[in-house]
Order: sequence, then structure tokens, then C-alpha cells
Amino acid sequence: MIIKKSLPHQAAFLQAPYIFKDIRFFFDICGYAAGKTSCLGDSILKAVDYFQGKKDKEGKNPKIGVCGITLTFLQKTLTGSLEQTLRNTKSAYRFDKKANIIYIGNVELILIPIENEADIFGYDLACCFVDELDELPTYVCIAVVKALNDRCRQAIKDEERSPFLAFTTTSQGLKGTYQTIMNFRKIGMSYMIVRGRTRDNIYLQKEYVEAMYKMYNEKETKCLLEGEFVSIDSGLVFPDYNPAFNKLNIDMYDNIEETETVYIGQDFNRGFNKAVACVVRNKNVYVIKTYSFEDARSAPEVFRYDFPYNSIIWVPDMTYKDHFGDFARELKAYKIRIAYRKCNPNIVSRNFAINKMFYARRLFICDFASDLDNALLTHQKDPKTGLPMKGQGESAPDHLTDSLAYVVAHLIGWRRELKDVYDVTMGRALKRHKEIGDDYEDDEGGVNAIDITEEVPV
Repeated sequence: MIIKKSLPHQAAFLQAPYIFKDIRFFFDICGYAAGKTSCLGDSILKAVDYFQGKKDKEGKNPKIGVCGITLTFLQKTLTGSLEQTLRNTKSAYRFDKKANIIYIGNVELILIPIENEADIFGYDLACCFVDELDELPTYVCIAVVKALNDRCRQAIKDEERSPFLAFTTTSQGLKGTYQTIMNFRKIGMSYMIVRGRTRDNIYLQKEYVEAMYKMYNEKETKCLLEGEFVSIDSGLVFPDYNPAFNKLNIDMYDNIEETETVYIGQDFNRGFNKAVACVVRNKNVYVIKTYSFEDARSAPEVFRYDFPYNSIIWVPDMTYKDHFGDFARELKAYKIRIAYRKCNPNIVSRNFAINKMFYARRLFICDFASDLDNALLTHQKDPKTGLPMKGQGESAPDHLTDSLAYVVAHLIGWRRELKDVYDVTMGRALKRHKEIGDDYEDDEGGVNAIDITEEVPV
């Protein structure tokens, strides 16, 4: 028999609706890996036990809404965990996968996707549990809360506890959950917030937790690990780049050992093709030189001239892969290998990983690459989309920062000494998007979490 010890936020969130019966809205706002999904599963089963054997005023069985962004997301995370708990406890249940309803005794768990608020209709629910509210766009999140509130109206006979809504989410700054709660304050709606901190999850490996707290800055720690409402968007693509810590006043170009591998990220544009060269030492990445080529086909010759004895791995922009044949003869002649992947790494996750490398003092820019220093300090996000702005002309910062992104994403996924960074950045993001079941711009064909990119000779 396994006895599970609830974490503080899990125990509080599970009991709150039955202690504070005059409150309609409950929020469990957590840091990464704080035990949120487990908390939600236990809370749902608590509600099943609470409503078991009861009927509504029309004699119908109690219905509980179990909501996630998509049905695929629910199946990969919450419902699988629920079924495992039910099997482990030898509880009788029936899962009608066509109707998306789990029957436990006379209580019905109705699985509801919420990515489109217009699809939330026709339900009468005694209570509703919602996972990852902040994964929705802010305007959708607010509309979904309103739609679910309309459906929580099943009045259970002789029941003092009125219908309620319980939300769990990983904090993501001042997004939909925050805006919803601010609106509740404005209109005088009662609600309760429980917060779960990453560091309080006793079931996580100590090294994993320590890695996250070391790599996140103060604001990110409060928001992403402590579950607080904090704005973490500065408008810069690389806010964690600090020249005082990340820019070196020395050059390593003339001190590269012949046994070291040189990794070169390559961006492509008509008339100017930027590139950055890096090496890995002592679990750190050093940018030792930048390039700009009018004709990209001349790049392999220059790379080999600069590094005549080193193994060279070329990490190019994969949107240009249909033209790689143009380089085949040059790459073969100068013995340069390609780090080939199906597509470019996801923009948001690769830039997040670079920021964490800067913050953890694991990524450095040598003085010989001072133009990259300027690009990092000036590259801004588009205020409309939140994505990095695409510049025009050779001086635009995104050409060099994209080159850096391609090579650093490759190194994080390929070099084992950088696995700790991968696990809490790109690896975590990829796992999350697989759970949600949405389209994710990344190469998932690797052998394992480290070997996500294939280095192939030409």
C-alpha cells in the first residue's frame, strides 16, 4: 500500500470548496512542476466522493466538468492519472470514450475542451475543474471563465455547497488568470487563491529544482516558480544578457585547441549571410567570432581557413534546407559536417534557453564578436505579437541573434554537459507541447532528450 503525502497547496486546494461554501471560485496557481496536475486529480476524486449517492432537484445524477485546453491534452495528463488512481484503489468506473464521460458510481465526469469558448454549451454542472487556464490567450481565457460560470448551475438536493469552479494553472505573468482575478476584485466577486511553489514539491529531484532556481532571475522565480503575479516581459528578446557578466574583454580565437570542436550557426539573407562561431568549455558556451558573407557559398572556405585543424559542425537555418545542395561540394572539400534537423527549433523556447544560459553565466561573448553584443542589447519584441521583430537590412539585430539561436539550441540538445539546461528549458517546453497536443515547431525525431539533432557528413 502506498500512502501519498499531500503538499501544502494540494491539501488546501482539495479541502477549500467544502470549508468555504460561500465562495464560488478557487484558484491553485503554481510554479513549474509544483504538483498542480496531481492536485487537480485528487480534488476531482474528492468531489466524486462528496457528491456520491446524491441527486439534483430534478432527480438527475451529479455532473462534474473536467476541462482542459484540448481533449488530447486531458488524455495525456489528467485522465490518465485519474484512471491509474482508480485502478490502484480498485475503484469501479466506466470510461465512455465516444461521449468523453467517466462514470464513477452515480457521478459523471464530463471531459470538456475549452480552446474555443463557443463550444462550451449544453452542460449543467455541479462543479467544474479546469487545468492550465493561463495556456489560453488572455481574451479566450476571460471568455472561457464566463462560459463555464454559466454552466455551473446544477443544484444538488439538500446540499449546502452551491456549484463552484476550481482552476489550476502554472503562473505565466499578467495573463488571463490575473486579468480574471482583477475583474473579480473590481466587481466584488469572492474567490480564493492557493499558491504552490516549485521548491515545496518533495517528489522532485533536488538537482532539478536547484537548476531552475539558479537559472531564473528574481522576477521569473517569483512568477514561474513561486506562482505569483509578476510581469516578466521587458520588451527585449534577450533581457538576461548583461555585458557586465556575459561579455568578455578577451579573445579566445587565437587560443582554440586543435582538439576542440567549433560549432557555427548560420543565417541566410540575400546579399548578407550572418554566422557565429562557438566552442564549449567547462560546461559553458563561448562565442568566439562572427561572420558576414555576401555569398554564403564562400563560408566553408573561410571557416576552414580560420580553424584549419578543428572539427567543424555547421548549424544552418533550416528554412534554407532546399538549397543545401548548393554547398555540398564546398562542405565536402573542407570536411565540414551539417547539424541537420527537420526544422528550426521553436522561437520562444530557444530564446528562453539562451536567456537562461546568460543568466546562469553559461554563455559568453568574446570581444571579437562585439557586433553580436550590440544585437543582443537592441533586439526587441513586436508589441503586437510578442515575438522577436524581424528587421530589414544587414544591420538588423535578428540576423546575428538567429545565428546564435540555431547553434545554442543545437548545443543544448547535443552536448551532455549542457543537459541540465535542456531539461529545464527546451526539453520542458517540448514535453509540455506534446502533452497539450498542439503543433510545435521543433524536431522530435531524436533518439533521446540529448540526441535531438543529427550531425551528418556531406
